[in-house]
Amino acid sequence: MRARACTIGLVATALVGLVWARPSQATWTSVHCHGRTHIVSGLRRVDARTYARRAAWEGYEWGGGCWNNDNRDDTPRAPDSGGEGPDCSGLVFKTWGLRLSYATSGFRWWGALLNVHGPYTAASFHSAASNLPFHDLSSKTRYATTYMDAFASVDHIGLIWSNAVPSQGGDYIIEAYNDASGTGVNIEDYRADAAFRAVRREGWMPDCAPRCSAGSLRPDTVAIA
Repeated sequence: MRARACTIGLVATALVGLVWARPSQATWTSVHCHGRTHIVSGLRRVDARTYARRAAWEGYEWGGGCWNNDNRDDTPRAPDSGGEGPDCSGLVFKTWGLRLSYATSGFRWWGALLNVHGPYTAASFHSAASNLPFHDLSSKTRYATTYMDAFASVDHIGLIWSNAVPSQGGDYIIEAYNDASGTGVNIEDYRADAAFRAVRREGWMPDCAPRCSAGSLRPDTVAIA
C-alpha cells in the first residue's frame, strides 16, 4: 500500500496559517481563496458525493482547504506553501458539511474557494469521541457501510466513493492523498487494513428528501455505481 502523508497537527496548522498571513509572502490561497459559507438544514449523501466529485483532480495541501474545481492542481510540486487543495481531513470536513466549532452538531455548506480546514484531524475521526457529530462504526463489512461513510486511521482518512466493488477488490475511495497524487478517486483496501476504522457522519437526510414516500430507500441502503 502506498505511504500515507496526511497527519495533521492543529498547532502546526495554525502556525502554517500565520506564515500564510504575512503580507510580504503572497500565496495561491491568499490571492484566490475568498469563498462563502452558510448554515444548511441538512445534507443528503448524494449531494455530499457531488461536492466531493468537484474536488477530484485538484491539488493537495497539508492543512489546506481551498480549491477552484478546475480539475487540475494549480500549485504542483509546491508542498506546504499555501497552495491549492485540501488535505485528507479537510476534504472530509467540507464534504460532510461539519461546523467549524469543535463538537458542534448541525450542517454548514462551505464554498470550495473558502480556505477552511476545520478542527478535526484524521485521528479525530479514527477515535471519535462521543460528543462529536460523527461516530466510529462497529463493523467495516459492506453491509455496515455505504457511500460517503469514511475509513480513518490515525494519520489518514478517505471517503467511500461508491458501493460498487472494483474487480480487483477493495473500494473506490475519494481522498486527498499527498502532494504527488493530489485529490482523486483511488482503489484502496482500507476495509481490510486493521489500521482503519469505518466512520459515519450523523444526521444525514435521506437521498429521496424532500419527497420521500413510505417505501423510499433510506441512504444507508442506496447502492450506486
